[in-house]
Amino acid sequence: MRAPRVTRPAIPAGYGVSDDMKGALRWISVRRILQGALRYWIATSSRDDGPHLIQQWAAWVDDTLYFGGSKKTKWSRHLRLDPRVAVSVERTGYSIMVEGRAQVLATVTPELAAALVATFDKKYGYKTTVEDWTKGGLWALRAEKVFAWKFASLGTTATRFLFDQPGDAAASPSSRAPSAIRVS
Repeated sequence: MRAPRVTRPAIPAGYGVSDDMKGALRWISVRRILQGALRYWIATSSRDDGPHLIQQWAAWVDDTLYFGGSKKTKWSRHLRLDPRVAVSVERTGYSIMVEGRAQVLATVTPELAAALVATFDKKYGYKTTVEDWTKGGLWALRAEKVFAWKFASLGTTATRFLFDQPGDAAASPSSRAPSAIRVS
């Protein structure tokens, strides 16, 4: 897995965000917060239905957010029409937002299913089986951009992480496709 490119986000000058990278957050620290978050706020939208925000349980594995639910939910209907999604997590002292495109998975490997079983048990005390994750309805959000900063020091900590996507000139063929899944 390749590390993301680290830059400053494009924030208007009046917010005091430094041009240099001194004080920028490290990806390893932001990744730990994403992995350990208990609640993920998922924002979707549709032209006919407008914006929608929902809190979900989820697992951050290999820089991909996995979450599931019925295809009848509003958020799932939205994502089937427009896969663009934004996610935020709750963490005292930090703002962290993820942007990308979600895809419903056609299949899940036993390795990914085992990682999801372990994560949901550890984080939520929610007992699942490998078979539970292979029944469909599992979504994968591959991060394209992650924005993060500490509340108390926006000016020095505001950081943007950019991920190469399949088809990017700089991306290798497997740099963004997690090895544990096959996507429909």
